[in-house]
Formats: sequence, structure tokens, C-alpha cells
Amino acid sequence: MAINPSHPSSIQSRRRVLLRVALVAGGAIAVASVGFPASASVKKMSKAAASYQATPKGSARCDGCALFQKPAACQSVDGVISPSGWCILFAAK
Repeated sequence: MAINPSHPSSIQSRRRVLLRVALVAGGAIAVASVGFPASASVKKMSKAAASYQATPKGSARCDGCALFQKPAACQSVDGVISPSGWCILFAAK
């Protein structure tokens, strides 16, 4: 059976389909924004949990780590981090 665009019931049916698609898409966007907040804070581990020490371990130093943030912070360890420090999360740049 072909859809006749001049027939009122086929136009109404298309409108219902488009409305439902729009509602489902809007609902999916709303659920996604709730599930993944833009300002999600990342919890950092304590210095003790990371076995942080303020001195280097051989040639491994915080300022040579991919997680180090200048001037004295880390993406994964909480608190002030010495550039010459070291922890078990060390990942060379």
C-alpha cells in the first residue's frame, strides 16, 4: 500500500512518527547528559596510597612523569607534589 501525501491520515501518521523520533532523541540526549556530567570531578588518591616520596627513585622523577602538572601538582595524587618526587604511578613522558 503506497502512502498518498494528499490523504490526511498518511500526513498525520508521518507527523506522529517524526514527533516520536524527536521525543526519543531528546530523551536520549537528556539521559546522556545526566549520565556524563561535564563537570565530573576526578578523585585523586592520597600520597600514602601512591607511596609518594619527595625524593626521586633513580632517574624517575615527578617532573618527568606524564601525570605531573606544573608547577607542583599531579593528575592522580592529591596535594602539593615536588618536581623531584616519585610515586608508584610514575609513567615516563
